[in-house]
Amino acid sequence: MIIKNGHVVNAKTGMDEITDIIIKDEKIIAIGQSDRFVAEDDIVKDDYVIDATGLVVAPGLIDVHVHFRDPGFTYKEDIASGAAAAAKGGFTTVVCMANTKPAVDNTETLQYVIE
Repeated sequence: MIIKNGHVVNAKTGMDEITDIIIKDEKIIAIGQSDRFVAEDDIVKDDYVIDATGLVVAPGLIDVHVHFRDPGFTYKEDIASGAAAAAKGGFTTVVCMANTKPAVDNTETLQYVIE
């Protein structure tokens, strides 16, 4: 798979540029202009190429302060809608605040949240 022309941002390495990412066997094998790494003959199908022009490509974001309000206040937000919104925004990890009613302080309520 090749992600082409994305605005690649990686705070750890300081990368902040428009470039390509080449992925093989679910691992990033190269970052840079794909024509330097992959011959056109190696691209079998167009669905292996993602045009990320105008998009940001970055490691998954983490939010350690989310209010999913579930259980107890699902009319404000629930786990499903909060998780969907987080994923849409590029968040791969979230930490829910403990302001639910009932509190998540027993096995039964925790099991509900996990499920």
